[in-house]
Amino acid sequence: MRKFFAAALLLASAAPVFAQDYPNRPMTVIGTTPAGTSVDLTTRFFGERIKEKIGQPWVIDNKPGAQGAIAAKAAASAKPDGYTMFLCTSGALSANQYLQKDLPYDPVKDFTLVARMFRLDFTLMVNPEKTPVKTVAELTEFLKKKNRVSYGHFSASMQALAEQYLQLTGLKGAPAAYKNPARMMSELEAGDYDFAFTSAEYALLTNPKLRALAIGAEKRSALLPDVPTMVEAGFPAALPLYSWFGLCLPAGAPDAVVKKLAPVVIEIASRDETRTFLKTFAGEPFPGDAAAFAKTQTESSRDWAYFVKLANIDAQ
Repeated sequence: MRKFFAAALLLASAAPVFAQDYPNRPMTVIGTTPAGTSVDLTTRFFGERIKEKIGQPWVIDNKPGAQGAIAAKAAASAKPDGYTMFLCTSGALSANQYLQKDLPYDPVKDFTLVARMFRLDFTLMVNPEKTPVKTVAELTEFLKKKNRVSYGHFSASMQALAEQYLQLTGLKGAPAAYKNPARMMSELEAGDYDFAFTSAEYALLTNPKLRALAIGAEKRSALLPDVPTMVEAGFPAALPLYSWFGLCLPAGAPDAVVKKLAPVVIEIASRDETRTFLKTFAGEPFPGDAAAFAKTQTESSRDWAYFVKLANIDAQ
């Protein structure tokens, strides 16, 4: 009994010391995308400011592939000591459970949520020369007159949004799946298919070959104030979909780590300089504590169950 109380006392006294001492060495952040992508650059942006606040750098360890599942598995199996983190995504924590068979991690049980960071939206894009429309209503009428409708995508999110639009309009369309985003966009510019929901950053480009008709999120983007949401475009039943990102730790990480990191991440995400930086990629700050983060994950998972069924996407 004495040993038990001694151990308990030791643990209790060690927690404050750990919190004061943490971090005392560099922290590894596991990412889901290749170096140089908008997500990777944003992670590094946060890392630089994290170092200024708490004195230790982020070392980025990107493990791209399988819509974040490779990175998520590595993060879930890491030691929960606060020195290995995960730039977690809506794909890894909400979508993959419906898209992949035998997922090698549990998106809820295997992670400790720290804070939300930022989000990226999708826009409905057309080539106005090949698809001469200015609104979603005009696009629908245009497509109804065609013998064959096609759309492009390079992610499950884009496919899900496209299939939702088709179902809401009573149209049928053939998907053109791409692995290379640049090729998909070049073929949209060439008019090889009718429309695509794609990353909103393309809508910011002053490219006369492309036109944004609507945004897939629940509210208009501050960067694209003239582009309506799908609901505003006449589809009140349309569910919003966007990519969100946050900071996670392996399950079992000390609560003291969460309490130290969360306010720092939220403060950085809320800065004007962060909003300005994210504009480069048509991203927006999405700060929130662990409770708000958990609510986002729950709602996103619910919506993904709907989208996967709607788009008739089989788990691979």
